[in-house]
Amino acid sequence: MSLRVRLVFVIVALVTVVAAALSFLHLDSLVNSLTQSALQRSSNTAQLVQIFVIDHINQHTKEYETPADFDGMVALWNQIVTSDPDIAVMLQKMLALSPGIVEINVAGKTGEILASSSPDRIGRPLNQPEMFSSWQDRPLYRRMMDLFVLVRRPEYQVALPLGVGEQQIFTIQVVASSILLGGVLRPELQWVGWVSGGALVLSLALTAIAGNWLLLPLKRIEQTIERILKGESGRAEHQDGLVKEFAAVESKLNVLGEQFRGARQEATQMQHSLDQMLERMESRLDIASRLTAISRITGGVAHEIKNPLNAISLHLDLLRARLGGPEEEVSTEIDILSKEVRRLDRVVKTFLDFSRPVDVKLVEVDLAVLAREVSDLMTPQARLARIAMEFVGESPQAEPLSTVIRGDPDMLKQAILNLVTNALDAMADAKTPDGHLRIGVSREDESVVLQVADNGPGIANDLRGKVFQLYFSTKPKGSGIGLAMTFRAVQLHNGTIDFKSEDGGGTTFRLQFPALVVHA
Repeated sequence: MSLRVRLVFVIVALVTVVAAALSFLHLDSLVNSLTQSALQRSSNTAQLVQIFVIDHINQHTKEYETPADFDGMVALWNQIVTSDPDIAVMLQKMLALSPGIVEINVAGKTGEILASSSPDRIGRPLNQPEMFSSWQDRPLYRRMMDLFVLVRRPEYQVALPLGVGEQQIFTIQVVASSILLGGVLRPELQWVGWVSGGALVLSLALTAIAGNWLLLPLKRIEQTIERILKGESGRAEHQDGLVKEFAAVESKLNVLGEQFRGARQEATQMQHSLDQMLERMESRLDIASRLTAISRITGGVAHEIKNPLNAISLHLDLLRARLGGPEEEVSTEIDILSKEVRRLDRVVKTFLDFSRPVDVKLVEVDLAVLAREVSDLMTPQARLARIAMEFVGESPQAEPLSTVIRGDPDMLKQAILNLVTNALDAMADAKTPDGHLRIGVSREDESVVLQVADNGPGIANDLRGKVFQLYFSTKPKGSGIGLAMTFRAVQLHNGTIDFKSEDGGGTTFRLQFPALVVHA
């Protein structure tokens, strides 16, 4: 439900409640006034009839002999009331002048009607409706039901006694009808209904006008939020007619929208970078999983091959001993077999070393010092190949950052040595002129980075996805396990390894390790 609809609903409900309350109060006052007026008219009518009857009895009593006792007087009075036509005429005139009254009766002591505004009622017994005074004391809803629903008896009476002293001779009865009283009240109720309906219609019109006027700033704010969600830039062209507070909110929303657009662009860039990182991680995980599978296979194969090789080597030694002094040709063949067996044994040992679980002994290691040792170790070999070897560490002019990591010195040294050896062999095989090999160690944020860069022939584009695969090598006599062992060593140190290479433009391997945080 929108705010406008809720506002209209609340205002209409409020006006309805107020109108209903005022109408109820007015109706209560109106019914009380009508009831009181009807009761008063009925009482006045009964009193006038009483006075008129007494006056006519006094006038006509002189025309008759004085009764001897009380019963004779009662009979005389009954005869006068019954035979006097003026009383019947007077009752009919009083009925015509009194709205809401349906009948006026004069009944004798026995309850028989002697005179009435309705001639056909003469001689009949007097009815006994509910007293008008008791009906007046009823709750409003009960009187409303009697006036309009007619679930109760519609007639009420006012009875006035007439007699001598405490002796009652006549009963003056005035009967009022709730139907006639309702007819008197109905025009008033119609007027109340028209006023209440007009108030509701007026409230709807005022709500529509006031709602549009009051909600206009909120509509502007809603449009601003929609522009922010759509990524549209720009502010509203004008703020005329806006309340000061709403104008401030809209201004802040515009600023928030600009910040939101900037944040969304940054999030898009971060998402792109994250996708690239995930792609690289998937590639590395694929390589790692393949290395793991190959390690399990080669481990089993190596164990199966080693036992026959041991047996062959042993029997060759026995054969050499039994021959005593073999001819030169036989000895040469045996030497060739022994040499090949020893070579196969070395290959099997390499398989076992690669597939065997590695026991990493982590200590604090300065990667720069370790890399410098490798550089010093390989410098003589580089000179023989006429390749310049260079080591670059942190700048001595500035406060050097720590290049200490937690690692296994032997494993890391072998990993760096594999990279340097591969680079020297590649440049030597390609006879790279002015060959140059650079080893660099630097601190980048919370990482220590080691780079081995050469200006050799580079790695062919179709071979770059295979460099870390076990037993893959581009060298004729290469074993294909150097880079695979380097890759495994980097992984065991929670590091990363990647490379950049161009055909004829050299290759750069980049190893990144978490730096050791030293607390002061």
